[in-house]
Amino acid sequence: MAGLQARPDNRYWRGALFTLLACLLFSTQDALIKWLSDGYTLLQLLLIRSALSVPLMVLAVRARHGWQGLTTKKPAAHILRAFFNLIAFLSYYFAISRMPLVDAVSIVASYPIFLTLLSGLVLAEHPNGRQILAIITGFIGVIFIVQPGGSEVDWLGAVAALFGCLMFAALAIQTRRMSVSESTELMLLTGSALILLVSALAAPLLWIQPSANEFALMLLLGLIGLGGQYFLTNGFKYAPVYIVGALEYSTLGWAAFYGWVIFHDLPTATVIAGALLVVGSGLVVLVSEPGKQN
Repeated sequence: MAGLQARPDNRYWRGALFTLLACLLFSTQDALIKWLSDGYTLLQLLLIRSALSVPLMVLAVRARHGWQGLTTKKPAAHILRAFFNLIAFLSYYFAISRMPLVDAVSIVASYPIFLTLLSGLVLAEHPNGRQILAIITGFIGVIFIVQPGGSEVDWLGAVAALFGCLMFAALAIQTRRMSVSESTELMLLTGSALILLVSALAAPLLWIQPSANEFALMLLLGLIGLGGQYFLTNGFKYAPVYIVGALEYSTLGWAAFYGWVIFHDLPTATVIAGALLVVGSGLVVLVSEPGKQN
């Protein structure tokens, strides 16, 4: 009986699997974004991605929940989550378009630190002494990655990555709060709908005609991004934040792999050291969550 009681909740294992799949898809998406952003604006890439995502998500909602699945009693919550989603991804994509992939991903990997800080402000869950020490260590790791004393610091990219951290943390908190009553499909639909609206308004000013091959890559980007968001949202639905956040560090490995294979970027020893500090501090923050279940 003791062994059975100690066995992890099956929902947690399901959430872990969803999260790992999301990390693989998001890392592939990041590499495609970096590849395509040399010739196209971020909003154009998001337009094609969301134009594909929105009708597919409408069909998914209809198939799983019926037409009533398109309704909600919390429209303001959906709008707020969609706003966090839009700003987070715009900031992040801007960062990876300007920086080596593993550098940008390593900075954004510090988002559990921001998650803890926001939890104190929004949920009145204030960090304990160990978390405060981990937060300080994590910021030191970010400084290692950015290297503010270096001669080739891309400050716009670094600031965008840090701001993306803040928005991803806000998105995670909002997703976790809403997943109690709102469906994954509807949250993804409203998030994609706002991106579609904003990018469509900007399209007449920013559109660059793509080649057939690059347009196919943009469509693939849409499918991969949709799959990643679906898996990650389900990760937060089935597992606590501390489990999802810890597993999201697997994106660092994928970023290093794609950066080496596609862009011939090898992380420096300083970036690796900073990434290790960020990962270590983030894990301490996550496993010290007040709501963690042992």
